[in-house]
Amino acid sequence: MIESPLLQKMMAERDHKHILEALKDRFGTVPSDVTKRLCEIVEEKKLSQFMRLANKCADMDAFRQALLA
Repeated sequence: MIESPLLQKMMAERDHKHILEALKDRFGTVPSDVTKRLCEIVEEKKLSQFMRLANKCADMDAFRQALLA
């Protein structure tokens, strides 16, 4: 199925919100560099991986390292 860029962007924004909420619930404030880098990602598969990581990573630095890799 081919998705429109607009639909892909909307879905990514929803995923960004959920990932950032998970990180905030677990670690408190989310650093702006993490937010900025995460919001640059629109690929559904990558965002799904980061959602799982946000729910199980040891700390914010572990998430940041995976995000920057």
